[in-house]
Amino acid sequence: MKAIDEVIEHHRFIESWLSGRATDLGGFFDMHTPDFTWYDPDGAVLTLADLRGAMEEAHGTVPGLRIRILEPRVLLDRDGLTVATYEEHHPDTTRRAVAMMVPAPEARNGLLWRSLHETWTRPGPL
Repeated sequence: MKAIDEVIEHHRFIESWLSGRATDLGGFFDMHTPDFTWYDPDGAVLTLADLRGAMEEAHGTVPGLRIRILEPRVLLDRDGLTVATYEEHHPDTTRRAVAMMVPAPEARNGLLWRSLHETWTRPGPL
């Protein structure tokens, strides 16, 4: 499914960026709607501008990072809205995420990220 492919590819890039392997944010922010909202696992509400600042500051801060996406599934795909859920496992943390995406034919996998809500869960083994 396009949404699951998008979730996996998005996190592959985040992993590369945070580990320092990627050197250019390129079109990362173009994969989000201008009104993108991120509800981070600590409860903060962040805009696309906030995400941009956080990503720029975080480049290369987690050498060797590995992110695993488990249990991805699409909850809803109709009327111009796709909702997907997945578990995001980092070496020391795990979060459950719900992502809302909207169609955009020009986007990778045909979808843009509109909103992301993350909640801390139990640590998971890599």
